[in-house]
This record gives sequence, C-alpha cells and structure tokens, in this order.
Amino acid sequence: MTTRSNVNAISFDPYGEPLGEDRTPLMVQGDWRARNAAIVVFWTLALTLITVRIYFSDHPLGQTLALAQAQIESFVTAIR
Repeated sequence: MTTRSNVNAISFDPYGEPLGEDRTPLMVQGDWRARNAAIVVFWTLALTLITVRIYFSDHPLGQTLALAQAQIESFVTAIR
C-alpha cells in the first residue's frame, strides 16, 4: 500500500519533460516572477490602449460609454 508521504512528487517543465529535484525550486521562482511580470505588462498595455482610444474618440465620452453599455447588453442577451 502506497501513501501520499511515500510518493515523490515529480515536477515538469512547460514542454512536459520531467525536472530533477535540484532544478524545481529555482525554476518555480523564476516562472512565478516572469508570469507576474507578463500579467502586469499585459494589463497595463490593455488599459492604456483602451484609455487612449476613448480619449481620441470622435464621440463625446457620454456617448462612447452609452454605446459601450448598449454593446455589452447585446452580448449578454445574445448569450442567454
């Protein structure tokens, strides 16, 4: 009978190859930092592009927000 404490956990790299026990902690820490940095860069870029698009829009802000609300409502009703 095998219990959880007797089973060694195997870590894998992004391509599915098993990692040695000596490489796991360093790779996990580096992957965590890179992942968080990528998330921050992505959302900063996305929010910047949205803000710039609204700022340089030909329509007034109120009209732009009303159009966005109408489009979101149409997506929600289409899903139902």
